[in-house]
Amino acid sequence: MVFGKLDEEPEVLSGVENARAVVANADDHANAICILIARERGFSGPIYALAGDPLYRPPMLQVGATEVFTPSHVLAAALAARASTRISPPADGMHLLGSQVGLAEFRVRAGSPLAGKRLGDLQLRVRYGVTVIGQWVCGAFNTANGPDTCIEAGAILVIVGAQANLEKVERLALPIRRSGPIVLAGYGEVGRKFVEMLNDAGEMVIVIDRDVAPGIDIAGNVLEHRTMERARMREASAVVLALSNDSEGVFATAVVRDYAPQVPLIVRANRAQNIPRLYQAGADFALSVGQVAGQILAYHLRGEQAVAVEHRLKFIRVVAGLLAGGHPWRDQVRERTGAVVVAVERGDRVLVEFDDAFMVRPDDTLFVCGTPDSLERYLREFEATLADSQY
Repeated sequence: MVFGKLDEEPEVLSGVENARAVVANADDHANAICILIARERGFSGPIYALAGDPLYRPPMLQVGATEVFTPSHVLAAALAARASTRISPPADGMHLLGSQVGLAEFRVRAGSPLAGKRLGDLQLRVRYGVTVIGQWVCGAFNTANGPDTCIEAGAILVIVGAQANLEKVERLALPIRRSGPIVLAGYGEVGRKFVEMLNDAGEMVIVIDRDVAPGIDIAGNVLEHRTMERARMREASAVVLALSNDSEGVFATAVVRDYAPQVPLIVRANRAQNIPRLYQAGADFALSVGQVAGQILAYHLRGEQAVAVEHRLKFIRVVAGLLAGGHPWRDQVRERTGAVVVAVERGDRVLVEFDDAFMVRPDDTLFVCGTPDSLERYLREFEATLADSQY
C-alpha cells in the first residue's frame, strides 16, 4: 500500500521495480502519474488500473497500463442482469422444456404456511407436483439439498413444475412480479450505464433523481410516497437503487420495501461493509463497486476464477445413464449431486409428475436443473451425457 502524493513525492514508489504487479486505484489523474512513475523506475510487470471514467482508459493504456477496468460499468451490468430477464434469464436452457414446464419465484411471507417448514414435512412434490430447486437468501442462492432443507421466511423460493401446479403454490406464497416497468433511483455513472443497457434490451425504465436533467423522468426524493406513486413503483417488475450515499441507500431500502413489499429490490452500495445492512433493511440483491473490483483483481493478479455475481440456474437435457431403472425423485439424486430431475421426455410427451411405480427407461431423455457445478456432478455420478439435440 502506497500513501502519498505521487506528483510531489515520487520516491514513495521506490522499489516498485521489484514488485510482481501494480494496482493503480486512486483517482484517474493520480492513476496516470502512478503508471508513469512505475514505468520510469523500470517496472516491466503488469499494471492494472481502475478507472472511474471510461474516457481515461485510452490515456492510461498509452502511458503504460497493461489493463484498465471500469468497475462501475461492470456493477451496472450486474444490476441490469439481475433486474431484467431480457438481459439474463432466470435459468439458462428453459427453452428446452417448451411451454409444458415453467419456473416460478415466490417470496415467502412470514405468515406463509411455507415459512420455517422443512421440505420433507411440506411434501410439495407429492401434494402439488412441483420441485423446489432452492431459495435466494440475502442475495445468495442456496440449493435445496433434501427433505431437511428449511424454507426461510423472507426468502425467494425457486420452483419448477407444470404451469397449473405452480399456480397452486402461488396461493401459499407471494409471487414475484415479472411484468411492468423497471424503476431506477439514482442517475449517476452506474445509473446511466444501467439505463443504457436496459434501453438496448427494450426494457421500459422510469428514472428518479433529485434534480431535473436529461434522462430523468421524475425529479423528486425516492423516500417520499408521492415520488414512488408517480414512478408506479408498486407496478414495477424491479426497483433498483443506485444512490451515491450508502446511508441514504439503507434508509431508502427500508422505505421502498415497506411501500412495495412484492417487488424485487436491487441495491448498489459503495462499501462492501454496508451490504449486510442493506439485506437487513430488505434488499433482495446488493452489490458494491469494491466487490466488483476485488473480483476483477483476484482474477488477474492471482489467476482465481472470478466469483460469479449471480448463481444462475441452468437446465440441461441428458440421456438416462445410470438412472435407468430408477425413479427421477429418488435414488438420492439431489443429495448426491445438488441437481434435480424436473421432467422426463418419453416419446412425444414430457412428464412432470411421477407416481411411486414410475421407472426411468433407458431410452428416456431427462431434463435436469441445477447450478453449473451441480450439473457437472450429476453427469459424472450418473454417467450421463447430453442428449443429441442439446445446444
